Amino acid sequence: MYGLSQQDLEIRRRAREFVDTLIPYEVEVELARGRLDRPLAEKFHRAALDSGLYASNMPTSVGGPGFTSLQQVLVQEQVGRVTNGLAWCLHTPPQWWVDVATQEQQHRWLLPAVRGERHEAYAITEEQAGSDVSDLATTARRDGDEYVVNGTKWHVTSFNVADYCFVQAVLTDGPHAGEHVLLVVDLPSPGVQVVRTPAYSHHIADEHPVVSFTDVRVPASHLVGNEGEGMMFSQDWFRFERVMVAARCVGASARLVEETTAFAGARMVGGRRLGEHQLVSAMLADSAT
Repeated sequence: MYGLSQQDLEIRRRAREFVDTLIPYEVEVELARGRLDRPLAEKFHRAALDSGLYASNMPTSVGGPGFTSLQQVLVQEQVGRVTNGLAWCLHTPPQWWVDVATQEQQHRWLLPAVRGERHEAYAITEEQAGSDVSDLATTARRDGDEYVVNGTKWHVTSFNVADYCFVQAVLTDGPHAGEHVLLVVDLPSPGVQVVRTPAYSHHIADEHPVVSFTDVRVPASHLVGNEGEGMMFSQDWFRFERVMVAARCVGASARLVEETTAFAGARMVGGRRLGEHQLVSAMLADSAT
């Protein structure tokens, strides 16, 4: 079994202490449906940057902390202990971009994102795609030095707080017709419009609207990688984020077990601690398992 190094333990300690500073604000944030007033949002954003845990998936070459995959999981596990309305102040820009971004793309989007100055959204999912995210109807047509994008995307997480987004589309012409491209679209841009914003069950400031792209002209310099490679980058992001979602779920579960156990040990029912009742003890044991 792999043991945690001293550096791993230190990173986990720092992450836990940072999250502990957020927990006292949970009730306030939940009652506000995850939306923080600007001074509080700025306070947490600055604290996240100062913690050295921001953009934990970014290498030192672009200004990130250079954490290993395990160390990123340790951070996200602690992040999971607090409500999403607060946890998302520790943002993670797309790591895959480091290796493929052009110099212009690095200076315009990637480096500012690592510094916490810019924020991205992903416009990939579509209504009829189901579990096959590569089954897309959104198109990109090359027109001189630009691409022209048309289509509608669903569940564009963080669109309302982003100032640029990645758009996945299928090429309609050229040597890679029928293959995918991933393009960077600045927000706002002509032709990009929110169709509607569905209500979600969680409390978080980041919304997940349906967004339409109508004859949106995107400079060819905004192409990520090469034509035909777009889905490869998106799949890399999916793989990373699903692991981190799992880590956050572990952290949330651990905190729930801790708080439930503490409550069962302190709550008196009929002159006995609640946790002394056999059924309650069994449920606590099942939860821990």
